[in-house]
Amino acid sequence: MLDICRKIMVAVDGSAVSDKAVAEAVWLAGCQSGKFKNKLFALFVKTDRVRDYDELMSTGLGGRSESEEQGRWQQVYDEVFLVVRKLAAEKGVDLETLVREGEPAETIVHEAQELDVDFVVIGSTGKGAVKRAFLGSVSAEVVEQAPCGVYVVRA
Repeated sequence: MLDICRKIMVAVDGSAVSDKAVAEAVWLAGCQSGKFKNKLFALFVKTDRVRDYDELMSTGLGGRSESEEQGRWQQVYDEVFLVVRKLAAEKGVDLETLVREGEPAETIVHEAQELDVDFVVIGSTGKGAVKRAFLGSVSAEVVEQAPCGVYVVRA
Protein backbone atom coordinates (compact mmCIF):
# COMPACT_ATOMS: atom_id res chain seq x y z
CA MET A 1 0.00 0.00 0.00
CA LEU A 2 1.25 3.47 -0.83
CA ASP A 3 2.16 5.74 2.05
CA ILE A 4 -0.32 8.48 1.19
CA CYS A 5 -2.29 10.41 3.76
CA ARG A 6 -5.99 10.42 2.95
CA LYS A 7 -8.53 12.95 4.12
CA ILE A 8 -11.89 11.34 4.84
CA MET A 9 -15.09 13.10 5.85
CA VAL A 10 -18.03 11.38 7.52
CA ALA A 11 -21.43 13.05 7.85
CA VAL A 12 -22.94 12.51 11.30
CA ASP A 13 -26.39 13.22 12.72
CA GLY A 14 -26.69 10.96 15.76
CA SER A 15 -28.86 8.34 14.06
CA ALA A 16 -28.21 4.60 13.93
CA VAL A 17 -27.43 4.87 10.20
CA SER A 18 -24.96 7.66 10.93
CA ASP A 19 -23.27 5.52 13.59
CA LYS A 20 -22.91 2.73 11.04
CA ALA A 21 -21.30 5.18 8.59
CA VAL A 22 -18.99 6.36 11.38
CA ALA A 23 -17.84 2.79 12.05
CA GLU A 24 -16.99 2.34 8.36
CA ALA A 25 -15.22 5.72 8.16
CA VAL A 26 -13.10 5.03 11.26
CA TRP A 27 -12.21 1.60 9.91
CA LEU A 28 -11.19 3.10 6.56
CA ALA A 29 -9.18 5.87 8.24
CA GLY A 30 -7.47 3.35 10.51
CA CYS A 31 -6.30 1.14 7.62
CA GLN A 32 -3.27 3.31 6.94
CA SER A 33 -0.12 2.28 8.76
CA GLY A 34 3.35 3.70 8.81
CA LYS A 35 4.41 7.29 9.21
CA PHE A 36 1.49 8.68 7.19
CA LYS A 37 -1.84 8.71 9.04
CA ASN A 38 -5.22 9.35 7.51
CA LYS A 39 -7.24 12.32 8.77
CA LEU A 40 -10.94 11.93 9.59
CA PHE A 41 -13.33 14.87 9.63
CA ALA A 42 -16.73 14.31 11.28
CA LEU A 43 -19.26 16.87 10.06
CA PHE A 44 -22.58 17.67 11.76
CA VAL A 45 -24.87 20.00 9.81
CA LYS A 46 -27.25 21.99 11.99
CA THR A 47 -30.42 22.87 10.11
CA ASP A 48 -33.14 25.31 11.05
CA ARG A 49 -35.72 22.49 11.19
CA VAL A 50 -36.10 21.86 14.93
CA ARG A 51 -37.95 18.57 14.36
CA ASP A 52 -34.71 17.13 12.94
CA TYR A 53 -33.37 17.00 16.51
CA ASP A 54 -36.43 15.63 18.36
CA GLU A 55 -34.70 12.33 19.12
CA LEU A 56 -31.60 14.06 20.48
CA MET A 57 -33.43 16.62 22.60
CA SER A 58 -35.87 15.17 25.08
CA THR A 59 -37.31 18.57 26.08
CA GLY A 60 -37.14 20.45 22.78
CA LEU A 61 -35.65 23.83 21.93
CA GLY A 62 -38.49 26.32 22.21
CA GLY A 63 -38.92 28.90 24.98
CA ARG A 64 -35.36 28.89 26.31
CA SER A 65 -32.91 31.67 27.03
CA GLU A 66 -29.93 32.01 24.70
CA SER A 67 -27.52 30.48 27.23
CA GLU A 68 -29.91 27.57 27.92
CA GLU A 69 -30.26 26.99 24.18
CA GLN A 70 -26.47 27.01 23.72
CA GLY A 71 -26.17 24.47 26.52
CA ARG A 72 -28.74 22.23 24.88
CA TRP A 73 -26.95 22.50 21.53
CA GLN A 74 -23.69 21.55 23.23
CA GLN A 75 -25.47 18.44 24.55
CA VAL A 76 -26.60 17.65 21.00
CA TYR A 77 -23.05 18.05 19.67
CA ASP A 78 -21.68 15.84 22.43
CA GLU A 79 -24.27 13.16 21.64
CA VAL A 80 -23.77 13.36 17.88
CA PHE A 81 -19.97 13.08 18.12
CA LEU A 82 -19.91 10.50 20.94
CA VAL A 83 -19.54 7.41 18.74
CA VAL A 84 -16.99 8.88 16.32
CA ARG A 85 -14.84 10.23 19.17
CA LYS A 86 -14.90 6.87 20.95
CA LEU A 87 -14.12 4.77 17.87
CA ALA A 88 -11.43 7.14 16.57
CA ALA A 89 -9.70 7.16 19.96
CA GLU A 90 -9.78 3.35 20.11
CA LYS A 91 -8.23 3.05 16.65
CA GLY A 92 -5.76 5.93 17.01
CA VAL A 93 -7.35 7.87 14.15
CA ASP A 94 -6.68 11.61 13.84
CA LEU A 95 -10.15 13.21 14.19
CA GLU A 96 -11.48 16.71 13.75
CA THR A 97 -15.14 17.43 14.52
CA LEU A 98 -16.95 20.17 12.62
CA VAL A 99 -20.35 21.83 13.11
CA ARG A 100 -21.80 23.87 10.26
CA GLU A 101 -25.22 25.40 9.64
CA GLY A 102 -27.18 25.00 6.41
CA GLU A 103 -28.91 22.47 4.24
CA PRO A 104 -27.25 19.07 4.80
CA ALA A 105 -26.39 17.99 1.24
CA GLU A 106 -25.24 21.42 0.13
CA THR A 107 -23.14 21.90 3.27
CA ILE A 108 -21.55 18.44 3.05
CA VAL A 109 -20.57 19.04 -0.59
CA HIS A 110 -19.23 22.51 0.24
CA GLU A 111 -17.12 21.24 3.14
CA ALA A 112 -15.80 18.32 1.09
CA GLN A 113 -14.57 20.83 -1.47
CA GLU A 114 -13.20 23.29 1.10
CA LEU A 115 -11.32 20.58 3.00
CA ASP A 116 -10.19 18.90 -0.23
CA VAL A 117 -11.19 15.49 1.10
CA ASP A 118 -10.46 12.32 -0.84
CA PHE A 119 -13.89 10.87 -0.14
CA VAL A 120 -17.04 11.29 1.92
CA VAL A 121 -18.70 8.53 3.95
CA ILE A 122 -22.44 8.99 4.43
CA GLY A 123 -25.31 6.85 5.66
CA SER A 124 -28.46 6.12 3.69
CA THR A 125 -31.74 4.84 5.06
CA GLY A 126 -32.78 3.37 1.73
CA LYS A 127 -36.32 4.75 1.95
CA GLY A 128 -37.12 3.98 -1.68
CA ALA A 129 -37.81 5.95 -4.83
CA VAL A 130 -41.29 7.25 -3.98
CA LYS A 131 -40.42 8.62 -0.56
CA ARG A 132 -37.13 10.00 -1.86
CA ALA A 133 -38.97 11.81 -4.68
CA PHE A 134 -41.06 13.73 -2.15
CA LEU A 135 -38.58 14.17 0.68
CA GLY A 136 -35.28 14.21 -1.17
CA SER A 137 -32.24 12.20 -0.23
CA VAL A 138 -29.18 13.81 1.30
CA SER A 139 -26.98 10.88 0.31
CA ALA A 140 -28.24 10.94 -3.31
CA GLU A 141 -27.57 14.69 -3.58
CA VAL A 142 -24.09 14.28 -2.14
CA VAL A 143 -23.31 11.44 -4.58
CA GLU A 144 -24.42 13.63 -7.50
CA GLN A 145 -22.67 16.84 -6.43
CA ALA A 146 -19.57 15.89 -4.44
CA PRO A 147 -16.18 16.82 -5.89
CA CYS A 148 -14.78 13.48 -4.69
CA GLY A 149 -15.74 9.85 -4.20
CA VAL A 150 -18.67 9.02 -1.93
CA TYR A 151 -18.95 5.83 0.12
CA VAL A 152 -22.64 5.20 0.93
CA VAL A 153 -23.37 2.99 3.92
CA ARG A 154 -26.82 1.40 3.82
CA ALA A 155 -28.99 1.00 6.90
